[in-house]
Amino acid sequence: MNIPTSNTQHEHADVAGRFIMGAQSSPVPMLLIDGPACNTILMANSSFLRMSGLDNAQIVGSPLATVLAGMMDAKNIAYITKRLALNQPATWELDSKCADGSITQLCIFDFPLFTAGSPEPQHILSFHEPRKSAPPSRPTVAEMQSLHAHAPNFIAMSEGADHRVIFANESYKQYVGKSELEGLTVAEAMPEAVEQGFVSLLDNVFKTGIPFHGKGVLYEFQDTESGEVIRRYSDFVYAPVRDADSNIVGLFCEGYDVTKQKEAEAAVTTLQTRVAHASRVNAMGTMATTMAHELNQPLTAILNYATGAMRLLDRPDTDTDIIKQAILSIQESGERAASIIRTLRDLTDRRARPHAEFQLKPVIAEALNLVRNSCSVDTQLHADIASDLALRADRVQIQQVIINLVRNGCDAASGLKEQKVTVAAELTGDEVVVSVRDTGPGLAAESAQDIFTWVDSSKESGMGLGLSICRTIVETHGGRIWLEDSNASGSEFRFSLPQKPPELS
Repeated sequence: MNIPTSNTQHEHADVAGRFIMGAQSSPVPMLLIDGPACNTILMANSSFLRMSGLDNAQIVGSPLATVLAGMMDAKNIAYITKRLALNQPATWELDSKCADGSITQLCIFDFPLFTAGSPEPQHILSFHEPRKSAPPSRPTVAEMQSLHAHAPNFIAMSEGADHRVIFANESYKQYVGKSELEGLTVAEAMPEAVEQGFVSLLDNVFKTGIPFHGKGVLYEFQDTESGEVIRRYSDFVYAPVRDADSNIVGLFCEGYDVTKQKEAEAAVTTLQTRVAHASRVNAMGTMATTMAHELNQPLTAILNYATGAMRLLDRPDTDTDIIKQAILSIQESGERAASIIRTLRDLTDRRARPHAEFQLKPVIAEALNLVRNSCSVDTQLHADIASDLALRADRVQIQQVIINLVRNGCDAASGLKEQKVTVAAELTGDEVVVSVRDTGPGLAAESAQDIFTWVDSSKESGMGLGLSICRTIVETHGGRIWLEDSNASGSEFRFSLPQKPPELS
C-alpha cells in the first residue's frame, strides 16, 4: 500500500522552516522542541544561546531536561515536562538561575505547533524576564516583519504613549478581527479594547515599565460582516520597548489564542452538570415510593392532631395546654415534611454549589433514610461513622454518591437470605475513605472490568448513569472510587476524598 507522505512532510517542514528563519534573530529567547514523547530540541535561537550560556552543539538534539538543568531545579523541569505532555497553550512563571548565580523569574510561553501528518505537535517555547523589558531594544518594522510575520503566536508592536501600531502579524490580526491596524492607535483601530480595559493596561505598562501577564483573558469584538459578537480568550504579555537610553518608547505584545481550550473546558463543565442532573432525577424517580412513605407519616400526624384539636375546642372544659401541645406537634410534623421536600429539591437541583465543611454522619444517615423504604423490607441498612468526622465538599453531590452505592447494594442483596448493606467511613492520613459493603452474590469478572463506564443499564428504570456519575463526582472533588472486593459473600465499593481540598485559585 502506498502512503502519500510527501505533501504533509513538505507542509510540516515549511511551517517549521518559516519559524526557524523568523526566530533565529529574535530578541526573545526561543526553542523549538520535538513532540512530548521525547522532548528533543530541534532549534535554539541566538537569544536563547546567550541566555543559557550554551552553544548549538550542546543544545540541538539534546533532551529539554538536560538543557534546562543549568537554569532550573529538577522540580520546575519536571513541571514543564508534565505540562508539555498536555499539548495545550500555556504560560508559566518559574524561578531560573542567572549566569552570575542569582535567581530571577522567567515567564515561559508554550505554543503547540500542530501540523498535518504529524501524530504529535512540536512545541515553541519563548522566555521572558518580567523584571526586564522584552524585547530589550527596539527592532525596526522590517525586522519585525521578517521575524514574526508568519509566527503562529500573535505579535504586535506599538510606539508612543498613544500606542500607535507599527507592526501586527497575521495571527494578531486574525485574533482581533481587524485587517488594517498599522498607522492607527489601538483606540482608533479597536474601540472595543478601550471599553474592555486593554488600553488602560497598555497605559500602565508604558508608564511604569512593569510587564503585564494575562492568562485566559476574554476579548470581544463585532464581526464586520455578520455583526455577530465574537468572543476570544488568550494568554499574553505586554512588555515595554526601550531605546538605547532605556527610555520607554513603545510596547511589545505576544500571546496565544486559547479560545478552543476555554470552549472545551466550558463544554466539559456543561456536560458534567447535565449528566449529574440526569443522574439525580433518575435516582429520585426510583425513590418515589420512599418519598411517599416519608411524607405519609408527618402528613397523617398533622391531620390527626388537627382533628383532635378541633374536637377539643368544642368542649367547654378543654385544657388549653393539651391544645397547645397538639399545635406544637402539628408544627413539628410540618417542619419534618418541609425537610423531606427540601431534601428532594436539593437532590434534583442542577445549580452548582460551593464546597462547604459538613459532618459526614448525618449526611449518611439522611441518605439511608431516603433509600430505606425503596428497598426490600428485609434489607438491613447500617452505618458506622464517627460523629466528629468532617468533610469539605459539595454536600448534595457526596450524598448522591452514597445513595447510588447503597441502592446498588440493596439491589444486589435483594431476595437473599441475608440482606444487609453497611456504610463505614474513616480518616486515613488526610483523606476520608467511605466504604459501602453488601451481602449480594458479587460481580462477574466481565462486569467488574467496566463497572464505572457509562453504559446502558439492564434495569428497567435505570439509565446506566449510577456508577459512572459516582466516578465523575468523586474525581471532580480530587478523589477516586474503586471496587475494593467482590466475591460470593458480597461486594465492597470504596471512594476516597481529600478531607480539605486546596482552594482553587
